[in-house]
Amino acid sequence: LINALLRISMGGSAHTVLASHVPGTTMGLYGIPLRRFAKALVPLSGAEPQDRQVHLYDTPGVFSNKSIISYLTNEELKLVVCQKRVSPFTFILNLGQSVMLGGLGRVDLVDGPSRILVTVFSTIRPHFTRIQRADELVQAMQSGKQTILQPPVGDSERLKWFPHQKLALEHKFAGQHKRNATLDVVFGGVGWIAVTGQFPQATIRVYSPFGAGVCVRPPMMPFEYERITSHMSSQRKTPK
Repeated sequence: LINALLRISMGGSAHTVLASHVPGTTMGLYGIPLRRFAKALVPLSGAEPQDRQVHLYDTPGVFSNKSIISYLTNEELKLVVCQKRVSPFTFILNLGQSVMLGGLGRVDLVDGPSRILVTVFSTIRPHFTRIQRADELVQAMQSGKQTILQPPVGDSERLKWFPHQKLALEHKFAGQHKRNATLDVVFGGVGWIAVTGQFPQATIRVYSPFGAGVCVRPPMMPFEYERITSHMSSQRKTPK
C-alpha cells in the first residue's frame, strides 16, 4: 500500500520501500515524510509548518495467534502467500462433505440442504471429501504420515509438530440468494470460502490449526459466482 501511494505521488518505481511477499520481514522502523504522499493522500495546501514535518512509519509486524500463517515455515509460506491475483472457483459441497485447504482450514457441511455452493479464494488447491475421510486424513497427518494435504510440507517430524486442527466454530445460517454469497468463512492469512445458496438453514463446522484465525463475516465479494457459468465436473464450475 505504501509503495502504491508513493508511485502515485512521486511517479515511477524508483520511489519505493523494500517489500517482500513473505510476511514479518520488516526489521525496524522506516519513516517516510507525510509530504511524500501529497498527491495521493494528504493535500498540504494550507497545512501548518509543524504538520509538514509529520512522518508515516512502517513498523515490524508482531506475532498474532489470529493469523494461521504465523505457524508456517518459509517453504510452506510459498504455497500460501499470494504472488499474483487469485482466481476464485466455485464448487458444489454436498451434505456430509468437507472442503479442505491443505492442513490449514476445513469446512464441513453437517446439516441443511443436500448441497451448497462454495467459492474458494485462496492459492491453496481445495480438496473435497467425505467428513469421515477428512477425519482420517487429519489423523494421518498428525501421526507423521504424508497425505494429499499441503501445507504442511516436510518430513514426518514436521507433520507431527504441525499445529493440530481443532474446531474453531460451528455456525448456523440461512442461505439468502441462489447466486449471491451469503457469508464468508475466513482463514486468517490463508484466504476465505464464500457460501452461496438459498435454503432455510444450514450448519457448518470449521476447523483450523489450534482452532485459531477463523471468523465468519458478510461476503466481501458476493457476486463472484455470477462469473461462473459452465460445469466442468459434478463438483466444479469454471469460467467460460
